[in-house]
Amino acid sequence: MKSKTSCFNKTIFKKNMTHFWPLWALYSCYLIVSLPVGLWFNMRYYLQDDSYSQLQRQVYAISGAMRAAMNPVITFAFAAVMIMAVFSYLYSAKNTNMIHSLPVDRRELLVTNIISAFAFMIVPQILTFIITVFVCIGAHITNIQYILYWFGAEAAMTFFALALGAFVAMFTGQLLAFPVYYVAVNYLYVGCWYLINMVIESVCFGVSNNWNPGKSCILSPIYYLTNNLRIQSVENSEYVTVGIEFKGAYLLGIYAVAGVVFLIAAYQLYKWRKLETAGDLISMRGIKPVFRWGVAVCAGLLGGTAVADTIGNSFSSAKVHFWILAAGTLIFGAIGFFVAEMLIEKNFRVFHKKRVGEWAVLTVVLAAFLGALKLDLFRIEGKIPDVSEVKVVSLNLDYKLCYTEPDDIQKIIDLQKEILAQKEECLSAENQYYLSITYTLKDGKKLRRSYTVPVGQDAAADKDSIVAKVTALESDPDKMMQNMFGNYYKTNEYYAGSISFVDENGRTEDYRFTQEELDAVMEAVQKDVEAGNMTDYQLYSLRAGDEDNSYRDRYFNNLDISFYNPDGIIWNYSSYSVDGVDVTEAVLTGEKTAEAYFPNSDSAYVEFGSKCTNIIETLKKLGILNSERKLMTYDEYDALMNPVTAVREKGIPHIS
Repeated sequence: MKSKTSCFNKTIFKKNMTHFWPLWALYSCYLIVSLPVGLWFNMRYYLQDDSYSQLQRQVYAISGAMRAAMNPVITFAFAAVMIMAVFSYLYSAKNTNMIHSLPVDRRELLVTNIISAFAFMIVPQILTFIITVFVCIGAHITNIQYILYWFGAEAAMTFFALALGAFVAMFTGQLLAFPVYYVAVNYLYVGCWYLINMVIESVCFGVSNNWNPGKSCILSPIYYLTNNLRIQSVENSEYVTVGIEFKGAYLLGIYAVAGVVFLIAAYQLYKWRKLETAGDLISMRGIKPVFRWGVAVCAGLLGGTAVADTIGNSFSSAKVHFWILAAGTLIFGAIGFFVAEMLIEKNFRVFHKKRVGEWAVLTVVLAAFLGALKLDLFRIEGKIPDVSEVKVVSLNLDYKLCYTEPDDIQKIIDLQKEILAQKEECLSAENQYYLSITYTLKDGKKLRRSYTVPVGQDAAADKDSIVAKVTALESDPDKMMQNMFGNYYKTNEYYAGSISFVDENGRTEDYRFTQEELDAVMEAVQKDVEAGNMTDYQLYSLRAGDEDNSYRDRYFNNLDISFYNPDGIIWNYSSYSVDGVDVTEAVLTGEKTAEAYFPNSDSAYVEFGSKCTNIIETLKKLGILNSERKLMTYDEYDALMNPVTAVREKGIPHIS
C-alpha cells in the first residue's frame, strides 16, 4: 500500500522520463558537444602553438569549453522547456481534470514533476562531467578540478531556473503564455527601469544614458548572470596565466537559496489554483489587475516615448515635445489596458462601467507621473550635488576637462545652474553641441548630465553665454596643453617629431625634426597656446555653423609629436575601471599612480593655422619652410588635388 505521506510518485516519474526523452537527449547533445568535444578540439588547437606552456594550453582549452557549456540563456531556455513539458497537463481542461482525479495530491504532483525536470538536466550534466574527465585523461589535462567547479555551478543555476519556472507555471493556464511570462519575469526589473528611464530622458532636460540599476539587477536573473557570471583566466604578477577563476560564482549560491523560496511559493500557488482556470491566460484572480495595469503602463510609456521621439523631435520647444509624449502615453495606455482585458476575458465586450472606471484611475496615475516629471517633483532634472559631495567633476564640450579643487567644482556647478535656467534657449538654438558634465561623488556614485547648448561665433560673442564660459575654461593654456600632450606634459621628453608637406604634384613628404628642431618647435607650440593662437584650431564649437570656412585658415601640414614620460602618460579622456575604480580619476586625486596603468610613450597630432605665428616663424628660422616646402591650407590642398571641383564649388584657383 502506498504511503499517505509520500511526496514522490514513481509511475508519473517514469511516464515523464519516457514521454519527454527527446528533451533530455537534446540537452545531453548540447552539453557533450560544448564541453568534452569542445575541450578536445580546443586542446588540439593550442597544441599547434609552441608559444603556450602546457599549463596555459590546459587553462585556455578548459575555460573556452566551459564558457560554451555554461551559458545562462541556454540553461534557462532548457529549464523553461522542461517545466512546460512536465506541467503541460495544467494547460488543458481535459488533462488537468484527469490528472487531478487520480489518487495523488498536488504536493506529490509538484515534487514528482520538479524532480523529473531536474533529472532531465542533472543526468546529462553528470554524464557530460564523466565524459569530460575521460577526455582530460586522454589529453593529459591535469586540471580536472575546474570541470567539477563547472558541474557545481551549472547544477545550482539549473535548480534556480527550474524553481523559477515552476513558480511562473502556476500563474497561467495557457501553454504558449508560459514562455512569455518566464522571459518577462527574468527581465521585469531591468525592463521597468529601462522603460522609466526612457521617459525620464525624454522629459528631463540633460538626462541621457542615465540607466544604471547597478547591483539591484540581481532581480533580473538571466540579465544579471549573463553580465556578472564569468569564467576567466588568472594571471600572476608577471602576467603569466596560472589558473581559472569563476567570477561571480557566489551569485549562484544566492540564486539557489532563492530557488527554495520559489519552490515553496509554487507549492502554495498550486494549492490555491482552481482546475477550471486551465486554458485561461491568467490562473490567479488577484494577478489580473496587475496584468492589466502592467500592459497598459508599458504600452503607454513605450508608445508615448516612440511618438515623442519621432514626431516631437521635429519641434524645438520642450513644451510641445512633452504634450506629444503625454498624449501618446495616455492613448497607448488606454489601448494596452483594454487589449489586456480582452485577452483575459477572451471577449471584445470589455467597455463596461467597472473597467472604464479602472481605466480612468490608470489615466490619472499616468498623467500624474508625467506631470511630476515635468515639474521635476522627483528632483531629477534639477539634481545638482553639493561641492562637499564631489570628488572629481569633468566637463566636455570640445575636449574633456577634469577638476578636483572645490573652487573649480563650484564653477562647474554654477555653470550647470545657468544651463538649466536657459533650458528653452538651449533646446531651440540653431547650432548646438552636446555639453556633458559628470560628477564622481565621494561615495563612488556618478551623476551624468548631457545638454545641448548654443555654439558658434555668434553665441560666443556674448561673454555671458554658456559657450563663451566653457571655451574660456578650455582656452586655459595649462588645460589645452594637457589635452594635446597629456596631463604630465611639463615633464614629457619629446624625442621625435615631423611635419608633412605636399609638393605641386601632390606628392607627400614627412620632414623629420632633429632633436634641436623639435625642442624649438615645442617651445613655439607652448608660446602659441599661451598667447591664445591655438584656440580656433582646438575648439571646434567656435566654428559650428560655419562649416564652409572651418578649414579656411587651418593648415593641412600637421605636427606629429612623439613623447615619453617616466611617470606614465595619462589623458583625461582615457577612462577605464580596475576593480570598479576609475583609474584616471584615481590618478587625478592621487589615489593611484599613472605609471602602473598608462603607457610611458605616446604621440600627439597637432593641428595649427595662420594665427599660430610662433610656430610659423620658428619653422622659417629653422629653414624648414622654403620654396619647396610650404604651408598649405585645407582649401589649397583641395584645389591642388581636385582643381575642377574646388573652382566650381569654392572658386579657389589651382595652385602651382
